[in-house]
Amino acid sequence: MKNDREIKSEVSALRERVKNLSGFWIGEGAASIYALEWVLGKQEAPPAQQLGKSGGGYERIAANLTKLVEKSAAAAKPAKAARVVDLKSKPKKRRP
Repeated sequence: MKNDREIKSEVSALRERVKNLSGFWIGEGAASIYALEWVLGKQEAPPAQQLGKSGGGYERIAANLTKLVEKSAAAAKPAKAARVVDLKSKPKKRRP
């Protein structure tokens, strides 16, 4: 059995990992976090009862994860713009 400290550490690691993944993984992360929080006693209903319900624990956790991902994306440095090459124009002649 894992102790409370190890489980809390895993929840933190999940949140950190999800913020670097695509939106598809937000639901998966929310479900994992909900299950771990239920084990810790932070959630009243077991995960099986919450599955498929709207407005449940998963949905709140997913909303929080979405905000976390948005903040992470906004804080990331924008990528340098690629150099645009006009293929229709003729190249400039070089001086000898």
